[in-house]
Amino acid sequence: MAKYTRDRTMLLDWIETKTEIKGQANQNFTNTDYAFKLYNQAHPDKQIPCLKSLALLTFISPVSSRNKTSCFLCTALGYAAFRFL
Repeated sequence: MAKYTRDRTMLLDWIETKTEIKGQANQNFTNTDYAFKLYNQAHPDKQIPCLKSLALLTFISPVSSRNKTSCFLCTALGYAAFRFL
C-alpha cells in the first residue's frame, strides 16, 4: 500500500509540474507578444510580426499526395516490423 501511495503522489506531482510549465509557457508567449507590440510602437521603421499572427503554414509546407502515400507506407511497415519482429 505504501508503494501505491508513493507512486500516486509522484504521479500527481508530475502532473502538477507539467501543468505549471504549460501555464508558464503560455504566459511567456503572451508577454513576448506584448513586448513585440511595444517594440513596434517604439520603432515603426523596424516592424516585428507578432507571434500570434503567424500561421502554422508559415513554418511547414503542405504535404503532397505522393508524400502522404509514402508516409503511410513507411508507417505501416514500421508498425508491422514492431508488431511482428
